[in-house]
Amino acid sequence: MLRIISPAEAAQRGENDEDFIVNFYWRCCPMLERISEDIKNNCCGKLCSLRFTWSRPKNKTASAEEFLNKVLPAALDGARTLAGAEIRALHVEKVPGENNLFALAQFANGVVAELELNECLPLSMPDTCFIKANFTNGHITNQPIVGHFNEEGAILANDDSMQTLIFEQSETCGSVIEQMQTRFRMLAEKNEIPAGKQGADEIMRWIENALEDRKR
Repeated sequence: MLRIISPAEAAQRGENDEDFIVNFYWRCCPMLERISEDIKNNCCGKLCSLRFTWSRPKNKTASAEEFLNKVLPAALDGARTLAGAEIRALHVEKVPGENNLFALAQFANGVVAELELNECLPLSMPDTCFIKANFTNGHITNQPIVGHFNEEGAILANDDSMQTLIFEQSETCGSVIEQMQTRFRMLAEKNEIPAGKQGADEIMRWIENALEDRKR
């Protein structure tokens, strides 16, 4: 099995080096695969916009470097994969000292993607990730019906406990984020993940430029 490396490390490799796999695990998200198939089948018309959400409790927080060099690039690659076009603009707003950011990416074909990534949830809350794809004739999503995405504010949570004040909460069967990452590793072991950079250098260049622009 080829070694799995971060997008930041892949960006430093030579152009002809393909002795590795970039850790673009969003490509193994079942929902991304479903949306991709529906785009090919033209089920809902033209893809207009995307929203990627990644939320984790504080005890699963990555280092600040990993958050910007692994978590953000993987989500941006997932958006680029669905958009089917190269990045043309990227804006990143990050909370200082926290793994919490919002990014807005525009692609060459006009598709826009929102990336909402945070690792600041109370300890009592499970992690989650989902995609929402908006088309001219509808949308496709695995956005939770109940749970973190709750416009009524029905969840009250701190590090000790979480209460759902209005909706009944069904039992969970593990972390969807960990399931996605495990699936990626399993497919990599079977040599079913493409090797080489897979555009990691371009993604890291856009991220670095967006963060530099934010400092100015």
